[in-house]
Amino acid sequence: LGEIVAALGGELRGDPAHEIACIAPLESAGGDAITFVAQARLQKALEASTAGAIVLAPALVAAAPAGRNLVVTADPYLYFARLTQWWARRLRPAPAAGVHPTAWIAPDAVVAASASIGPHAVVESGAVIGERVQLGAHCVVGSGSRVGADSLMHPRVTIAAGCTVGERCVFQSGAVIGADGFGIAPTQGRWERIEQLGGVRIGNDVDIGANTCVDRGALEDTVLEDGVKLDNQIQIGHNCHIG
Repeated sequence: LGEIVAALGGELRGDPAHEIACIAPLESAGGDAITFVAQARLQKALEASTAGAIVLAPALVAAAPAGRNLVVTADPYLYFARLTQWWARRLRPAPAAGVHPTAWIAPDAVVAASASIGPHAVVESGAVIGERVQLGAHCVVGSGSRVGADSLMHPRVTIAAGCTVGERCVFQSGAVIGADGFGIAPTQGRWERIEQLGGVRIGNDVDIGANTCVDRGALEDTVLEDGVKLDNQIQIGHNCHIG
């Protein structure tokens, strides 16, 4: 517990040597778990908690069971978010830098030495992969596209040609960035295809869920600005601009 508080802050009221095995929900957390309480409406559950450690706001300290280890912080939900990140880094260390032997990198692509390129990934002509980027298995980065530093592309993410992805982005499996927008012109009872000539421009700290599609623009780019968060199975049509 002391190691957690040393890394994340907060005021520890209890035993720093108490061993924590997991993060658990308030209702089911046992003596080897750390949990959190972010809302006053959960006071009854807090009073009955058997958790080994509880992250909570100063206003709820009095409701905590006697003798329980507490981590007191102004924003328990934010503390919980950072705790999950800290925990994940320990459970899921970043893969080693380098290119898997089955991946294909175009001769004129630029891949940072600190990047990790997974099995059967493809980086096409003129693409740029930034520092510490992780491309999972079967990812594709199309010609002329760029992926910014510290971004994580889970397996089977496709970034089509002419797209830009900022730094610290996380795209879940199956996301498709830069597929053609739906553009057709009617003529004499049939349809004439409108080539989609724009790209997709994605800012920093953007999260995109599994099997979500962001279509390229018809003439100008589709834009997702810094900090956009999209869940699974969302369709962003061509030329949308999301702040």
